[in-house]
Amino acid sequence: DFVISFDDEPEEQKLVRLPKEFKPISEPVNELEYKHAVKYLKSRNITKNDIVRYNIGYCTEGDLKNRVVIPSYDCNGTLNFYTARSFFETKGLKYVSCSASKNIIGFELFINFEQPITLVEGPFDAIAVRRNAIPLFGKTISEDLRKKIIENKVSQLYICLDKDAQKQALQHAEYFMNNGVQVYFVDLQEKDPAEIGFENMCGLIKQTPPLTFEKFIEYKLFG
Repeated sequence: DFVISFDDEPEEQKLVRLPKEFKPISEPVNELEYKHAVKYLKSRNITKNDIVRYNIGYCTEGDLKNRVVIPSYDCNGTLNFYTARSFFETKGLKYVSCSASKNIIGFELFINFEQPITLVEGPFDAIAVRRNAIPLFGKTISEDLRKKIIENKVSQLYICLDKDAQKQALQHAEYFMNNGVQVYFVDLQEKDPAEIGFENMCGLIKQTPPLTFEKFIEYKLFG
């Protein structure tokens, strides 16, 4: 975990910095770890443009050794979070995140709150959706994100959480429906957006009807 702060600094002003071992993948080098990182990203359908856009990097040393690192930046371009994913299959934790507060808006730098918003669990899911997708870095919506959606009067909200997060997804749906937001509950059919891919996700989102109260009750009762 790499959060740099001062003891007398208010929590909301803590700085988040990338680990000192971070290397941007946009700068090719002739080393084995770099090749493994690129191979892994290709397996996740991450493009060169994605790598540059999201400043994806990797580490060859330190606590995040052999992991790709995906940063998140706020609307001012300031780092507000990052998570790291092992590019080798391992019995340990696949994902390791920084210890910064999750009361953030993931990928906020790229989000237009005047357009429909899509909520997903992880950064690779957001990159797969591409258009106005916010990674939650988990299953919970931060208070800052809740406020931002309501204050900006987002008209359409697509919730694309994994099947095992349906309970949380329904809670989110209920909250926003009660606050006048038109919610779309996207059925991912036991997959995640990164697995489904951009083109298929576009089709899935387009064919998803608005969530009605009757359908909401059906989901709650029968899953």
